[in-house]
Amino acid sequence: MPLKLTLKPNEKILIGTSVIANGSAKTEFVVLNRVPVVREKDIITEERADTVAKKLYVTILSMYINPTREKDYHGIYFVLMRQMILVPVDVRAVDLMVEMSQHILGGDHYRALKMCRQLIKFEAEALANVKR
Repeated sequence: MPLKLTLKPNEKILIGTSVIANGSAKTEFVVLNRVPVVREKDIITEERADTVAKKLYVTILSMYINPTREKDYHGIYFVLMRQMILVPVDVRAVDLMVEMSQHILGGDHYRALKMCRQLIKFEAEALANVKR
């Protein structure tokens, strides 16, 4: 199924393993084949991954954009999941971790990334409560 994208001026997007930078005007185009697509606003770099949930996000993102090397990231993923379980999050976050793992096992990394965004929010709330 084709994916229609509209890029804002100067917006970047990751398509497959290529980074595409838009020019100074709004641009529309269609991706006709099945390939990982991630907008700049949805990318967390390793340098900005300063929490366990953000490191999980980077790991899932790596699986998503490098499907042939997905298994290379499984070890890192499970180590980070063990660390995440130690963060004092509520049961909703634990349920989210289970569902996120099921999506990874099913090959739906995009949905796992979306869930990990929610996990990042849960983690931030938990860490804010610990600091009080």
